[in-house]
Amino acid sequence: MKVRLTIETGFEAGLRSLPPDRRKAAGRALLKFTEEPGLPSLRFRPLVGRIGYFIINPTRGDRIILRKDGDDFYAAVDLGPHDNVYRRWDR
Repeated sequence: MKVRLTIETGFEAGLRSLPPDRRKAAGRALLKFTEEPGLPSLRFRPLVGRIGYFIINPTRGDRIILRKDGDDFYAAVDLGPHDNVYRRWDR
């Protein structure tokens, strides 16, 4: 099952703050997600305490926060190192 994806400004800001290798990894992870969201390597899972929000792992240590906007439609809303992302999302 393929999904559609939009990119929000919070994700773009997080992307700019990462070094080039981790930016590429985030891009690859989003591409994989749109092609096959259930790939085990992405570790797609709900964001606890936030209905309609999910997490994927682009690299070891980084997290991408996704918002489900429809059956096959998601928005990438945040990106960054594990601790920073979870602080922003009050976990």
